[in-house]
Amino acid sequence: MLANTPSRQVKSVRTVFELIDRLQALGGATPAQLTEELDLSKSSVHNYLATLEMEGYVVNDDGTYRLGLRFLTHGVAARNMAGIEGPIGSTVEAIAAELSQPTWWVTEEAGRGYFIESAIPADASSIYGSVGKRSYLHTHALGKAALALASEEYVERVADHHGLPQQTRRTTTDVDALLSELTAIRERGYAISEGEAVLGVLSVGVGLEDATGRRHAIGVFGHARNFAGNRAENIGQRLVEAVRDLERDLQDGGA
Repeated sequence: MLANTPSRQVKSVRTVFELIDRLQALGGATPAQLTEELDLSKSSVHNYLATLEMEGYVVNDDGTYRLGLRFLTHGVAARNMAGIEGPIGSTVEAIAAELSQPTWWVTEEAGRGYFIESAIPADASSIYGSVGKRSYLHTHALGKAALALASEEYVERVADHHGLPQQTRRTTTDVDALLSELTAIRERGYAISEGEAVLGVLSVGVGLEDATGRRHAIGVFGHARNFAGNRAENIGQRLVEAVRDLERDLQDGGA
């Protein structure tokens, strides 16, 4: 479900989360950097940081602030409360071992994709995604596979609410083109996306719903040069088989 935009928003709350987002994106920052990044006064930045530090949400390492581990409490709780535990992780590990490709489990929530868990083979490296990453669903195959499970009305609402921002010159940014692609994904059973999130990166994904109706996707990300011939299609077909087996397990035991 997409969040309703409140008629009146609390500016200070938005500022706090903008500061947190910048700390995360920068991997840590000084008050001077944050003052420039957020266009705030030095005193405001210090006040925000001091409050967050007191509550354990940021840590001061010799003048450079970073996110505190207290965020882990909320992250783990959010995952548990979302009810997405179960055999999906085992399937991700099995696919990664079989295909020798970095494999991810992505969950759709409120029109965005969240990277929940990965399995990276010993001879491979992760080239896209990180646990907890939030992404736009239209930019990669796993997101499109999840969107393909939704109604056209919901997809249009997602596009209206979040937009279809262009990540690269290959990103689908037209809602009609996206809807047409989702129709093809439903017919084929899997999604393929090349260079839409990051140039040179290809992804293949298959969507599934759990017993609660929550939409997920499982798939792989790799360098496009490693998918010569019909390899992406073969991987897509294998993912369909694995996900169908997983769906039967979820129906039998729940997620």
